[in-house]
Amino acid sequence: MADYVVETKPAIIDQDQRLMLKAASSGLLLGVFVWAIAFVLENYILRAFFCNDPGAAACVNITTYSGNIAAVIVALIGLVTLVRLSIFRPLLIVLGAAISLWGLAAWLADLHVVEQIIWSIVLYALFYSLYTWIARIRNPVVVLIVFALVAVSSRIIPSVI
Repeated sequence: MADYVVETKPAIIDQDQRLMLKAASSGLLLGVFVWAIAFVLENYILRAFFCNDPGAAACVNITTYSGNIAAVIVALIGLVTLVRLSIFRPLLIVLGAAISLWGLAAWLADLHVVEQIIWSIVLYALFYSLYTWIARIRNPVVVLIVFALVAVSSRIIPSVI
């Protein structure tokens, strides 16, 4: 009987360190973009349409609406960017960052403008790096479980604190 040699694959897919840095720097730039798009949407577009009457109900949460619209736009830009950079599982990374940072504009609304920009940059860079690292796990079931745990905990922990 012939013996077969079975090659085992590592649990983590090797990825060039430069790609990890590119993902983090993409997150950094997207953090600037999301703040800028939310700022423009809130102050020049949505306020002009919905806040003509100061007592309008839609005007109350205008910061949240503009931030969420900006998050969707930036997620699409991020997806195209990560695909062009040939980063493994880009949709998972973008989806994870969007879920984790949904409502960021409302969280940062009470801070000074410079603090808003810095927190947006830092959080987008960190979450893009985190989800890029998670996407390297070879087993798809394990990836989805870890992804779900991180996404859910990133939504629950800030609401508890």
